Amino acid sequence: MAAGLSRGAAARPVRGAAARPVRGAAARPVRGAAARPVRGAAATPFVGGPLDGRVLPVLLGATGQPPKTYEIPVPNDDGRPPTLYLYRRAPGRVGRLGLPSGWKYEYDPEGKPPGGPKWPWQKRS
Repeated sequence: MAAGLSRGAAARPVRGAAARPVRGAAARPVRGAAARPVRGAAATPFVGGPLDGRVLPVLLGATGQPPKTYEIPVPNDDGRPPTLYLYRRAPGRVGRLGLPSGWKYEYDPEGKPPGGPKWPWQKRS
């Protein structure tokens, strides 16, 4: 006889065992933000610069957030390279608990794209 089993335990089926899903199998979906699919674009407001007051759809990344910077090339009439307007992502509305709900883009007049990752052992400028 196996250790821990009483006589007849293996012979009696557990009531409702066939109705339960197998652990690890595709069960019911999990609730919360991670279970919702990330689709398409989010309507994102733009503040300052040439797009002030507009709300444009911005494609979302794999994490469900829009990109940190948004560049808008505007062509010139005289054949020069296009002028780039740079917007940086900022928290949108802040709720009662201090948590941001959504994002907005703020105009960066200097228009300098980020220079890459900031390593902890390098001097920050």
